[in-house]
Amino acid sequence: MHFVNWQRHVRRGEYEGRKVVIKTNKKIKGFRDFILVFAYTLTSVLVLHPSSPHPLGAKLLQNESIGMREMLRKLEILIPTLLYISPKVLIEEFIEGGNLYTLLENEGGPSLAGNAGVLTARLHNAKLVFLDNKAENYLINTQGQLIRTDLSFIMRDDSVFSRSMDIASFLASIMDLRGSQYRLIHDTFINAYEKEMGDSCPYLYIILRNILALGFSSNRGNTFMNLLKS
Repeated sequence: MHFVNWQRHVRRGEYEGRKVVIKTNKKIKGFRDFILVFAYTLTSVLVLHPSSPHPLGAKLLQNESIGMREMLRKLEILIPTLLYISPKVLIEEFIEGGNLYTLLENEGGPSLAGNAGVLTARLHNAKLVFLDNKAENYLINTQGQLIRTDLSFIMRDDSVFSRSMDIASFLASIMDLRGSQYRLIHDTFINAYEKEMGDSCPYLYIILRNILALGFSSNRGNTFMNLLKS
């Protein structure tokens, strides 16, 4: 599933003379949004932590707008510059350095996993969650800084389930890496998160990580071995 955007067609292009990323809604994006929200809500019930579903429709677009981006910048969470937004098309500046999963897959930049843990904790301290916190959703600029993209599913929520989902979705997204690499990234992310948060990770993340890993994996063998070891 890595590098596949389930809801949008994503391509590079130019806009007003600069390199950009153009994200265009797929025809059944609304239905796919519903499936994701339904799966989130159903999972919360199954693990005995029922949570309210994420609001769909206009709220998803609002999360990608200038207001949310300004709020994230105040939390010192970097995001791409928004150049154009409509109900069907979103255009952002192009970030040169690729995404965090690709870097970690090539055994580079494990310290950046710690930076992702810090950014996740900053959001949680503000009583917000990403919900979709995959490593692919972190880009790397030429200064080696993490840039958070794909903001649609941000939600105001401070529940154990929603915070656990953020941690779990990050760890599940890299669980198909080699065992020693996965363990290093896991520990780096968790330690940085707990230090920034000033508290331990919510216990539910381990269960949710194991559930999500089966869906995120592009290497079933590595994922299965990491599940056994953890």
